[in-house]
Amino acid sequence: DVTDFLETALARFESGGALEAARLFHGRGFCYPGQEHLVINWFPPYLQVINYQPEERSLSKQDLIGFSEKMKISQGVVLQSREGRRVNNEILFGQIPEKHVTQELGQQYFVKLLSNQNVGLFLDMGHVRAWLAPRVVGKRVLNLFAYTCAFSVSALANGAKSIVNIDMSKTAIEWGKENHQLNDLDVRNVSMLPHNIFKSWWKIKQLGLYDVIIIDPPTNQRGSFNAEKSYGQIIKRIPSFAEKGAIVVACLNSPFLDREFLINQVARWCPACRLIEDLGSHPDFPDAFPERGLKVLAFRYDG
Repeated sequence: DVTDFLETALARFESGGALEAARLFHGRGFCYPGQEHLVINWFPPYLQVINYQPEERSLSKQDLIGFSEKMKISQGVVLQSREGRRVNNEILFGQIPEKHVTQELGQQYFVKLLSNQNVGLFLDMGHVRAWLAPRVVGKRVLNLFAYTCAFSVSALANGAKSIVNIDMSKTAIEWGKENHQLNDLDVRNVSMLPHNIFKSWWKIKQLGLYDVIIIDPPTNQRGSFNAEKSYGQIIKRIPSFAEKGAIVVACLNSPFLDREFLINQVARWCPACRLIEDLGSHPDFPDAFPERGLKVLAFRYDG
């Protein structure tokens, strides 16, 4: 029922911080029968609704505008319709800028609600940034598959000594630089490398050793990363650039590969890494089938 779905989102909004970016409704986790195709994100003061089944007409423009009005502080709604690789962003209400500043855990990030499939900030990793915050103080951080460098912004704001960000997308790295500037962060000890990780191990080693290593790859990136084939190639390099006692955060977002896949890859390629914590999924992303969703495991390198 559409009313129930919107009431769930409204309750989440009212229980959280209205000034922080948040997922208000996560149908993709199969916890809400009949609403598996719908997601609502809040990037204050704008709502983003994602519909993975555009042919499904159960949700009307009027429903969404009415929901926005109930929130009182919402100033606009974007509907993103996804069909395979095709993405369409449509403004249903309000004046929404091409580039907008949003906040998570006190840090600010640029997001683009109108031009891309991904807006520039993955909300499902917020709990990982929160977990790392007290653990990065005075540490040297390596951020692999950095995207727009949200982990770097959070780490630097929380007292990291130095950070190396690497991502093959030059556009994402430039976006990451802007995110650091937005937060008035001192970037003298921050490296931004728009490189293919698999061709840059020498550079990564040259800038190491590292006390915290974040591995957050895409599930599948044509021509550059395939989780099943490529993950082990990263894990086996850890001893060459990790400080003894380093924390390694390994993320995997694949519906086809489970938690055991990640554990087995680490056991095979870097047995000196010991599992210390399963960070699970973000509380705003409930999942009836956790093994299909985001897996985040923290290891300690005892080599």
